[in-house]
Amino acid sequence: MKYPMAQKNNNLPGRLVILIMLFIFPACTASSKLPDDAVSLPPDISPGESPARFVEKSFLMEQIQQLASDAMMGRGTGQKGSRLALDYLEQYYTSDSFSDYESLPVIRQSFELEGVFWDAVSYDIYSVDVDTVYLSRSQLEKGGSADFFPLQGGTRDHDAPVVFAGDGFFDMADQDVRTLRNSLQNTWVMVFEPGTDGNGSRFEKVQRMIIEFGATGVMFIPNKDVESWEKKSMKMSHQLERPTLVRRPGGRTGLSGGSQGASVSVHPDMALRILDLDNPAQLDSLRHKWQSNSSAMMPHSTGFRFRNTPSLNTRSFEEDNLITIIPGSHPELSREMVVLSAHYDHMGLGEPDDSNDIVYSGADDNASGTAVLMQIARAFHDSAGYGYHPSRTLVFLHAAAEEWGLHGSRYFVENPLFPDYEIVVNVNVDMLGSVDNIYSGRQDSSYVHVIGAGLVSTTLDELVQMANDATANMILDEVYNDTGHYLQLYRRSDHWPFALKNIPFVFFFSGLHEYYHRPSDTPEKIAASLLAARTELITELVWYLAEVKERPESDRRHFGRNRVPAR
Repeated sequence: MKYPMAQKNNNLPGRLVILIMLFIFPACTASSKLPDDAVSLPPDISPGESPARFVEKSFLMEQIQQLASDAMMGRGTGQKGSRLALDYLEQYYTSDSFSDYESLPVIRQSFELEGVFWDAVSYDIYSVDVDTVYLSRSQLEKGGSADFFPLQGGTRDHDAPVVFAGDGFFDMADQDVRTLRNSLQNTWVMVFEPGTDGNGSRFEKVQRMIIEFGATGVMFIPNKDVESWEKKSMKMSHQLERPTLVRRPGGRTGLSGGSQGASVSVHPDMALRILDLDNPAQLDSLRHKWQSNSSAMMPHSTGFRFRNTPSLNTRSFEEDNLITIIPGSHPELSREMVVLSAHYDHMGLGEPDDSNDIVYSGADDNASGTAVLMQIARAFHDSAGYGYHPSRTLVFLHAAAEEWGLHGSRYFVENPLFPDYEIVVNVNVDMLGSVDNIYSGRQDSSYVHVIGAGLVSTTLDELVQMANDATANMILDEVYNDTGHYLQLYRRSDHWPFALKNIPFVFFFSGLHEYYHRPSDTPEKIAASLLAARTELITELVWYLAEVKERPESDRRHFGRNRVPAR
């Protein structure tokens, strides 16, 4: 499906330059004899000439630190950060460092999406006797303040009684648990915010109240003073810039953001009024009483109701894939394209963590993969200075809106920029900089997860093995390389739209960790040396894919038969 705005900003002059260069570049000299064996490289290209020799750990980390900085605002789809990241990438590829390749103008491939966004959220605290009496009515807008701010969820109307439940932890017999469930079900549970005592996280409290006790939502009493809370409230209001749902225009469904349930933080003065207390000292005394004697404490009604009413709007917006090309140099193979993909978007400004950080930095996901593509393009550029040009055409796809349903890579595959050229393989890089929960603490932590490759193509599998042997010699873990694996990673990144077109792919991945999709996915957690080794492996593989005579074919039985529903 083509979107109406897709032709608006495709950088047509840049496309024409690339097309012209693709036609004339075969006249350039290049060291690329074709081999007879499908998985052998030309004999006149020695390992010492591999572009992988130009990979630099410091370069990778510099790019990750830039892309995952707070200044990039989490690179969120439909948010300002996505534009900032796009501009940064365009500036990189059009910089003087690529002046030797006049054929490296970038293409912004625009496409349209539809999102549901916050305008504001209204909060009412009131009591009902004969008439409705309001204790507070306030509205939070972006850059403003109110008596509450959202922590999790809150994209639907929630109106329920407020029940005070201390620190939210109870030590009681089974029969008391049933009584407790009856008192908390369908209520806003007012609890103290977790401190530094290790007595559970905010997220854990919300999940327990909603899942175990059937609460409507959780209202947290902050540990901060009034001035600190009000400053934090202003910052928290900017999370309203995030979309709550993103889909294709006119789509009936889409991926939604946010957590299960709803939770808010209440102004310290408003907490006192709800609990009928005179000063913060009384609140501290109540907190201590609950913490020291939780087995004797039971929730009680405050006599108030709380209403959370979001104001949402649906609007269309543009996102852009950023694409650049290194033309092939062989008269025939230059019309075959090796597409490298990595999404540059992340979660943007979103729900705060326990430290009230709302910037989802996305250092591993996927500043790491973005930096790898930037490094590989630079490595092949540096190789050109020594007389090497790839036989096949290399396409670098920095895909947008992956986090919301692979929208950028889907649009790229469904709307070919160069219909006279054929994509022969996709190399996808997503989250390459970590040591995951499987390998953390192990001595044999030199690894990378490989998805696709051997599952889809014998030749591609052999080339991955060959590239690994020539470079990192690390563990090629295929634990996720299974169409039946419960996490379904086979379908969950930008390689999948290529797979649906029966194009062989390999997806390199470092695995899941506790800071996945959290604000704490920050650059200092990147395993820099391991990332560089993985990048050398991938660069070597791309070199092989650019030069082997017989391209990888999809010859494995499960490939291409499973489908993912359109989102």
